[in-house]
Amino acid sequence: MSLVPRPSVTVRFSGTRSAEGPLNIGQYNVLQWLRGESEQFFAAVAGELDVPAAAVVDDVAEALAVLIERHEGLRTTYVDGVEPQQFVHATGDLVVEVYAIEAADPQLVDRAGLSRDLTRRLRAAGAYRIGELPVRAALAVRPSDASTSSAWVVQAAVIGCSHLAVDYQAMEIIKREFADLIRDRTARPAGGPPIQPLDLVALERTPAALRREESVLSYWKDRFSRMPQCLYPVPRVAAGNGSVAVEMTSTAAGMALRAVTARTRTSRASVVLAAIGAVLSHRTGTRELVLPTLSANRFEPHLRQHVGSLAQLALITLTISDTTFDRLVRQAWAAAVDASRHGRYDVDRQSAIARRVEHERGVVFDCEPLFNNLVIESGPATGRAVASVPTPGELDVTRRATQLQRQPMPVGTTLIRFDLYETDGQLRLGCWSSDTGRISADEVESLLVAVENLLIAAGSGDLDARGIRGSIPLSPVQRGPGWLLVDGCWVEVAEVQRLLDDELASTGAKVFAAVNGVPLVAHLARTETVRTPEQAHAACMAALKAYPTAMAPQSYVICERVPDDPDDPAAWIDVCCQGSGRTVRTADTGLC
Repeated sequence: MSLVPRPSVTVRFSGTRSAEGPLNIGQYNVLQWLRGESEQFFAAVAGELDVPAAAVVDDVAEALAVLIERHEGLRTTYVDGVEPQQFVHATGDLVVEVYAIEAADPQLVDRAGLSRDLTRRLRAAGAYRIGELPVRAALAVRPSDASTSSAWVVQAAVIGCSHLAVDYQAMEIIKREFADLIRDRTARPAGGPPIQPLDLVALERTPAALRREESVLSYWKDRFSRMPQCLYPVPRVAAGNGSVAVEMTSTAAGMALRAVTARTRTSRASVVLAAIGAVLSHRTGTRELVLPTLSANRFEPHLRQHVGSLAQLALITLTISDTTFDRLVRQAWAAAVDASRHGRYDVDRQSAIARRVEHERGVVFDCEPLFNNLVIESGPATGRAVASVPTPGELDVTRRATQLQRQPMPVGTTLIRFDLYETDGQLRLGCWSSDTGRISADEVESLLVAVENLLIAAGSGDLDARGIRGSIPLSPVQRGPGWLLVDGCWVEVAEVQRLLDDELASTGAKVFAAVNGVPLVAHLARTETVRTPEQAHAACMAALKAYPTAMAPQSYVICERVPDDPDDPAAWIDVCCQGSGRTVRTADTGLC
């Protein structure tokens, strides 16, 4: 089966208004992310459209026109700059790509395969450029069977949008409304007209909204004060830093999810999150997990049908204690809701808070999502019927069909992340390691299998703390005496020394642990470029992101020269006290 390009189709749209104005909070957040990163894999959102069997190209074009007219974000262009602007266009054209299907047997056309091929073709067009319409679409067609008609029947259709225009929940809204429209051109969504992206600007500047934002930023400051630098602190096991993703498809875990969700009256995503949290805590020894995630922020009624990009970073805090799995699931549900309520903010102010806390603590936060939930659920399962409890035998038989598929990936900015793709009928869960020198492909697979194992065990009934631990087929990370727990962060002293060797080489810097109650103290010789503790700290902080299991020292002792025995802390103190040494990044205390 192959696709042959045909002449494209122009969809003309005519909306109710043209307008311009600044970006809303969500749009600006995405713009900040996309600046310089527009070629990222996740810079666009694509979706497969539900096309009835007899629909022809004109049917699809008319439905797309209504969608674009209804949702201004789909006909908005953007101009970047000191004060970025958005421009809503009342009228315009969308050029839709059309491909004819060449297949030996038209009855054996693989619609899912066609959709994947069309999506690849949309992505091959490159990044969405600032100033162009943020929507693309492509169709796979075959000639009509009717001898009197020359119309082409649509076998598959996909739509792609810039992340500036939609997030994943917005794409679900688009897909749902398209399915209604292509069957009934007069279909209208329930709940009245949706709030448009430009309308949000005024709503975000009301006194109530501004007060709420101050509360949200206080929340972020508190979380940043507790969040560890590395969320999966494991020692390096191999050279190099390749990147790999593994996707697990498990029908057995999907069966277990239904049972646990019905039992706990939560969401399926919360059950998966609880399982991931339990596995990470067991493996790393971390009791309080602060998990970056993405929130689509549609908990307010007026945003339920909003087509725009509201996705922003949120922090889910899970405390893994000696509790049952069902209680952990309910805690994960409540934590996710709480994180979402604090997931709309001015990204510039939030980033400024992060930088201040980072400087004070000597850490650099990885604010890419560790848990990325791409599943759209309407809410907790309070109205669902009780699911039948699968027997251990049923789960074991079904588990034999579990698939693990590896895929090479571009090097990411986060050490590890989980992507939840599907929970209905089966569990599709991905895990991505951006540094296989620390987290190998085998370990990625082991983490996914551990999540599946825990879910299957919980599917037959609630587990106590011992049962949770016994269902995780992984050993805790073994850390030798070279590791310290500092300010909630597991730190390799050798990695701190490597940071100093790389960034303060001319100073001969050495790090020592637990000096006068200070966890990490760096001794170094004064140079022309590093004359103060503040300069030394700035150099460390600028490079720290490349050293996930390090931390910038809490103190810097500046000496006139490197002693004869630089590995002896007493030798440094002698040199320091004979010279004019000062200490610490806060220059009001001293070690000499």
